Amino acid sequence: MVASGAAVALGSRPSGRHPPRPCRTHLDVVRARRPPERPSRPPEEILVRPHPSLVVPLAAVALFAAACGGGGGGGAKAAPQSGKAGAAGDNAASPSGPPPKKVVIMVDTARTEVMTTGQTVQQVLDQAHITLGRYDLVKPVKSAAPADTIKVTRLLSELRTTTVKTDPPTVKRKVSSLPPFSQKELRKGKPEIRIVQTAWVKRKGKKVKAVIFQRLKQKAVPRILGVGPESGAGGDVARLNWAGLAKCESGGNPRAVNPAGYYGLYQFSIPSWASVGGSGKPSDAPAAEQTYRAQLLYKRVGGRWQGQWPNCGRFLFS
Repeated sequence: MVASGAAVALGSRPSGRHPPRPCRTHLDVVRARRPPERPSRPPEEILVRPHPSLVVPLAAVALFAAACGGGGGGGAKAAPQSGKAGAAGDNAASPSGPPPKKVVIMVDTARTEVMTTGQTVQQVLDQAHITLGRYDLVKPVKSAAPADTIKVTRLLSELRTTTVKTDPPTVKRKVSSLPPFSQKELRKGKPEIRIVQTAWVKRKGKKVKAVIFQRLKQKAVPRILGVGPESGAGGDVARLNWAGLAKCESGGNPRAVNPAGYYGLYQFSIPSWASVGGSGKPSDAPAAEQTYRAQLLYKRVGGRWQGQWPNCGRFLFS
């Protein structure tokens, strides 16, 4: 009896005092060792630390959250709706294009008004169905932004550029210190210089040459010419009848010309005119200067008028 009781004691413990432990499954091990959930993390971020012999895919956790109506699916659907709303807003704010602009196109003298959205002069002309010729000029240039007015000049040839010089005007200034009727250049003048561009154009059905563009390169500077007093010799000589002499010699015409080589009121020869300070032809000089130089000639010959006016000299004393 003692032996059998000992056998029982050695074989197992009474069930009443120490009940046997149930066999735990692998899932029980996972649940037992699963860390507590933190509410701030979504389900897919929970770290599962299974038994080394067991690997649980996180995809199962994600499927479980989706099946239970987790927030992940709802968030995925809300994003596209937000994107559509943003796209609609962008379309509403983007401009459809520049507004039409009023532009006047002048083709020679023909005027045309157009409403255009062209961003360059060439685009405006294209929209207005205006074709440019080979030599036509456009202002502003075709690649520029259109101004309020576009000017097209029809040309039949290339532009030709020339330099045009114009003599300066002469300004006469009286100088009392100069001899009567004498002249002296006080300042040299400068010519006007212009750059001129010409081309052949069509005007009223005819081909003509026209000035298309010109630019002032140098402004003219007037020439200043000093002139002496316009008065006779004075004294006794001035009291002679010079009008009577002139009437006899030339009929009183200061422009009279004798084919034999005599000129003016008193029919000077060129050498006799130059001998008393005259320049050029006597017939080109003013009448007062001709009288003045005739009086100088009278003084120069000592009153011997017969050698100068043999036929009419007597009228000086009439």
